[in-house]
Amino acid sequence: MNTVAFNAIPENTLVPFFWAEINSGGSPYEGQSKLVLAMQRTSAGTAPAGTLAGPIQSEREARALFGVGSMAVAAYKIARRNAGLAPIWMLPLADPAGNAAHGTITVNTAPGAANVGVLDICGKRMTFQIGASDAVADIATKIAATVNAAEVPVTAAAATAVVTITARHVGEIGNAILIRVPADEPNGLVGHVTVVAMAGGTGIPDLAAALANLGDDEADFLAAPYTDATSLNTVRGFLDDAAGRWSPYQQLYGHYFSAGFGTLSALVALGDGRNDQHVSIMGSQASPTPPWEWAAALGAVAQAHLTDAPELSRPLQTLKLLGVRPPADRALWWDKPDRQALYQDGISGYTVTVDGQVQIDRVVTTYQEGALGSPDATFRNVETMAQLVFFTRYVRAGVSAKHGRQALADENPAGVAQITTPRDIKATLIHLYEELVGLGVVEKADLFARFVTVVRDPNNADRVNAYLPVDVVNQLRVFAANVTAFLEYREV
Repeated sequence: MNTVAFNAIPENTLVPFFWAEINSGGSPYEGQSKLVLAMQRTSAGTAPAGTLAGPIQSEREARALFGVGSMAVAAYKIARRNAGLAPIWMLPLADPAGNAAHGTITVNTAPGAANVGVLDICGKRMTFQIGASDAVADIATKIAATVNAAEVPVTAAAATAVVTITARHVGEIGNAILIRVPADEPNGLVGHVTVVAMAGGTGIPDLAAALANLGDDEADFLAAPYTDATSLNTVRGFLDDAAGRWSPYQQLYGHYFSAGFGTLSALVALGDGRNDQHVSIMGSQASPTPPWEWAAALGAVAQAHLTDAPELSRPLQTLKLLGVRPPADRALWWDKPDRQALYQDGISGYTVTVDGQVQIDRVVTTYQEGALGSPDATFRNVETMAQLVFFTRYVRAGVSAKHGRQALADENPAGVAQITTPRDIKATLIHLYEELVGLGVVEKADLFARFVTVVRDPNNADRVNAYLPVDVVNQLRVFAANVTAFLEYREV
């Protein structure tokens, strides 16, 4: 005998006639992820440090919340460029204790003729007019005024012929800011100035306190420019500890996207020293674009493409990081042996198009070996992590909708709607898996149906245990062809 289950209509209703209750039959899980940029704000910003803010609607709002010329504003702008429709949230960070990085531009001689001065700082091209009668002090004053008007994460002060460039933010991250006097275009400064690179920045923002303030707010895509051991260990604990976001206690998940500058050997050493499937670091030898913009752009592209199926199963390769610039020196671009070395040691890499745009070659996690130290490629690809999150949430939504309020029995011969059995739950799981095959997230539904296991717990009569063998869809990354030449091909 089959029955109909009601949530609101009592079984003993005597009043006639028509009664109807409206319930949700549930809907399939739909990816709706949040991009959170953890970036430093200036003291002029009104947003409290360590408190999640957003979604940010415009650059104007970002400037008010995080301070004009701040790292946070720059990160928001490039993230919006790479993920136009994404909800972008900010986790503003206070500057740490320490020193701000600084560098200098010394005007050695005046050109003596009218020209245009061109600077490239924090990836932004700045120009000003050089007069024919300008002395070195005049040019230095114009340089400082031009930099200060550009609203980038540095300030400038001129003293006679020397312009001191100072990062707006305290911290060692400021040492990555590049000061360039481009020589590949008409530039009245070329041959007349000396640049001393940014250095002296010390201190690391406290990620632990800020991340803890997220509470149970979702942050599937978390981007920040910090790749020091302290910050990466903090992120690892936040995501992967026994009570972290990937634990069964929270089921909030999340992935950390960052960027690091350094030589090939330095980046390989960085990746080789980590083993975390929840972290991806894009490596570059140098760049006019500062690392916080690299991290924000990478996080935005990931959010745009790794949120929903079937797109999340496609490789990120060839997707452009809009607004991000490669090293000015082509000798510093990664070649194939370089990228092979990076990927083997858990660092992501890029290529450069003929028109100078940076595009993703491969995004890997820093995960490289299993618990016993043996090589393990299971969680190498960031796409795999996105697929597992989507799979888990999809199954959770489906099982909750079907069995969220049912009694449990070994058998249900009368077909009572209020009762479920391990066999019923197994059938639900097989059906959900088949749907996910249709969405391009997993494959081999027949094998899943054969090996999926659903049993009642032997020690807890109210609990069901399930084993779900998931075979995620892979990405086509390598096409290898053996091209054999014949002067004349004959059928034998």
